[in-house]
Amino acid sequence: MPARSRAKLDEFLDQWDRLGARGWYRHWLDELAALREDFGWVVGCPGSEIALAPNVSVALASVASALDPGQRGAGTATRNRVITTALDFPTLGHQWLARAPLGVEVVVLPSPDGLSVPLSSFEAAVDERTLLVATGHVYFTTGAVQDLAGLAGICHDSGALLLVDAYQATGLIPTDVAALGVDIYVSGTLKWLFGGPGNAFLWLRPELRESLSPTTTGWFSSARQFDFDVGDLDFAADGRKFEMGTPAVPSSFIARGGISLVREIGVEAIHQRTIDLGAHLIALADAAGLPVRAVRDDTERGGIVAIEAAEPARIVTALAAEGFVVDFRPGIVRFSPAFYNTEQEVADAVSVVSRLLEGSL
Repeated sequence: MPARSRAKLDEFLDQWDRLGARGWYRHWLDELAALREDFGWVVGCPGSEIALAPNVSVALASVASALDPGQRGAGTATRNRVITTALDFPTLGHQWLARAPLGVEVVVLPSPDGLSVPLSSFEAAVDERTLLVATGHVYFTTGAVQDLAGLAGICHDSGALLLVDAYQATGLIPTDVAALGVDIYVSGTLKWLFGGPGNAFLWLRPELRESLSPTTTGWFSSARQFDFDVGDLDFAADGRKFEMGTPAVPSSFIARGGISLVREIGVEAIHQRTIDLGAHLIALADAAGLPVRAVRDDTERGGIVAIEAAEPARIVTALAAEGFVVDFRPGIVRFSPAFYNTEQEVADAVSVVSRLLEGSL
């Protein structure tokens, strides 16, 4: 946790203690506006185009409520199909599986190599029945970076939308969201923004945002929210149109602390350092004979390197006992070395894993 995140939380607590509810008008609304600007900076758009959310699931629910799975595609085809992949985070599938009673059909594309899904698979699956493709910028288990421009072209050629979960990219991959050609971009602060849980954001292509109206909403989406008019719903003209209820202000303060660190160092510098550490980890793991599951091309890998293990939870627990904080997913131990880690720390972690897998530790 960045020390500045703790300082930001203390700042909130002091304001709450001194001002009570007056904190909303004296500080907190400004803090939320500043958080939108922070998110905009990270993805290269104005802060006014950002909608705040407590997590990606809520952001997706807002978007899903605005889409019509019964709309017509080319000819008489119904656009009710949502395409995701076996490598994507479950939220991307679950959000649409829950809408099966509304006629949504979810298609899950397999990965031929367990690392990525080729554009050719999307090209074969996307057609006039496709409402949208929902997939990650960087896959959360393998760290593979997707060709979003190529994927956007495939979607748009068939009249489908492209929704991207950027949780494993934001703060790590330099991003100009409009230039990517995507339609919907969601992410949050828990990973590479070092901002903890409780904050996410949503961006929609401005023309798309103007054409959609969410049916799952809250009072922060109102253009005149402080009129407190229960009989009037006039959506905000900017990104707030897709916001929900009262934000969690303490976590917003914490998030701004983490993002300020990213802004100070720069995404480009963080990206280069993280990729170099990942390459170092791969080289050491290869030399130790460990079963690495990772993209070898530095230009196509995010911040994740995985090592296969029959009992990954046990390995993670043992690593924690040695002072290394990593994570596991089915069949793998997931490493995400950050810019502040050292080459020696990476080497020591690989050594511990090697001894664990060979049974000498």
